[in-house]
Amino acid sequence: MSSILHFTGFIRGVKYRACLTENLPKVSFLDFNPNNSSASGIIQADDMEVAYSKWVSPKRTRSYPFARIYNTYNSAKILTIIPVIKDEGKDGDLDKLQYSTISWMNLLNIYIVLGYYEDAEKSQKKNQSSKDKFTNQKFNSKFVKSQIQEIIEYKQSALHWNKNLFEERFVDIFRQALDAYAAISARTNVQIHSHVGMERYLQAIIEDFEEFKNLSLKGSQGASKREAATSHQLEYLIDGMKATFCIENYLGGTYYLTPDEICHTEEGYIIQESKNSTRKALPDLSDIQDGLFKLILYSNIDSLELIRKVNIK
Repeated sequence: MSSILHFTGFIRGVKYRACLTENLPKVSFLDFNPNNSSASGIIQADDMEVAYSKWVSPKRTRSYPFARIYNTYNSAKILTIIPVIKDEGKDGDLDKLQYSTISWMNLLNIYIVLGYYEDAEKSQKKNQSSKDKFTNQKFNSKFVKSQIQEIIEYKQSALHWNKNLFEERFVDIFRQALDAYAAISARTNVQIHSHVGMERYLQAIIEDFEEFKNLSLKGSQGASKREAATSHQLEYLIDGMKATFCIENYLGGTYYLTPDEICHTEEGYIIQESKNSTRKALPDLSDIQDGLFKLILYSNIDSLELIRKVNIK
């Protein structure tokens, strides 16, 4: 029998310096294109620089977006480009941006650039040519760069920018993304997921913006509980304990986290993030950076309370 511990905690502020980073390539704003520039780097504009990273999908568990952000974290001004929706075709995944992602970026003072895909091709990969799946999706570059230009000139905090972006533009950008996918589907003859559910989701947000927050947080909480109750084949737990964390901060953010292990000592609990590798001596750097990024939150917890312990078979 193993145990799951449930903690609640609070963060007042964030102080952290990333150590395991790579050199960031530099590109001028004029030459920057989100579709062919590196996954993270430095955009140079006039007499200033801004670090950037790109997300392939709005879902945080795909393609290591946290590792890319970690690479930029020591920069003075940081932005990250996130597609508001990613539809891989009817036979693929459909992901949409979650409020919990916004909360992470607000806490870490990272400016969000909301993008949408305007072009794609039918997948011709092995065993996929007969399926309704996209590949080589491309951002509307002009739309992304217009927001980057605003951020370069913006003098207030990332929290202020992100708040205005989502309250004033999110709905319009979401609709632009839906319209773009409809056009891509017609052009490529690849069927996409039904937009009925997306329209209901969007309508709920229009009627009550708080609903966007509530829907997202329920999903994050559920995912955290499922992860805590799951044992992976290559996962080795020294103490045999897993945990869930519900962390809040003064900005109104709520973060549901599931570390790989909780180790109990005489002095308290040790939060541990672990990575495994099946074919190499060490995990890939992006794997390690992904774990380090999550430790930014853990290392800045001001108070933590164990609210209950659940035994599972």
